[in-house]
Amino acid sequence: MENKKIEIVASYTDTVPGKIIKLRAAMKFWNRYSGDTYSHISLSRDSKLGNMMSFARKEINNPFNSGLIKEDIRTGMFALKPNVSRIAVMELKVSEQQYNNLSSLMDYYWQNKDKYKFNFAGLTTMLIYGKGIDIPNSFFCSQWVATVLQDSGIDIFDGKKPKDIRPFDFYGTLKDSIIYEGLTVEYPEYNQECDYGNPTISDDSSVQKIKRITPSTPIVTKDSKLWR
Repeated sequence: MENKKIEIVASYTDTVPGKIIKLRAAMKFWNRYSGDTYSHISLSRDSKLGNMMSFARKEINNPFNSGLIKEDIRTGMFALKPNVSRIAVMELKVSEQQYNNLSSLMDYYWQNKDKYKFNFAGLTTMLIYGKGIDIPNSFFCSQWVATVLQDSGIDIFDGKKPKDIRPFDFYGTLKDSIIYEGLTVEYPEYNQECDYGNPTISDDSSVQKIKRITPSTPIVTKDSKLWR
């Protein structure tokens, strides 16, 4: 079976949360972690990084309007301060089945993006205590990426709960898979044209025949037992 590749992108874009994380790391003189100044994680199915997905702010000047978004390293928060924005690109080899599972899940989340919210409470406890909390239908960036990977059969954290996974956990676990680290504008494929269509729909008949999968944690409504 042919191997596929996905990219997991750690980034620092000089936002207020990013500055807090960076300051917290700088003040910690002991037990430092590799990549602990990176404040955001995104998931991409190609190395051009023009159709990444993650949970983040939807408006540059409004961090409280956040949710599932598509990202491009050439626009948005990445382009706000090009001389400061940094990324670490980790390339992960996966099986064709895992890749198809991941694409199906990303498809599902995007089609239902309005039903999911940003997990502000989980992010807050993560910053203070190093552990997040689960809120129904809500994610912060590293929690969502870890969830999609695990539900796709790609478990790089040995069963660790996604709510407790931080951006630098990806860096520390996949540091041997880093194919680029540095300024975003100096990324080798930065100036390449990207396909800004819907990357989650494939014309490959073998992909279309794959049974569509949904998240292991279902959407919770007020009528659900999990809500009460």
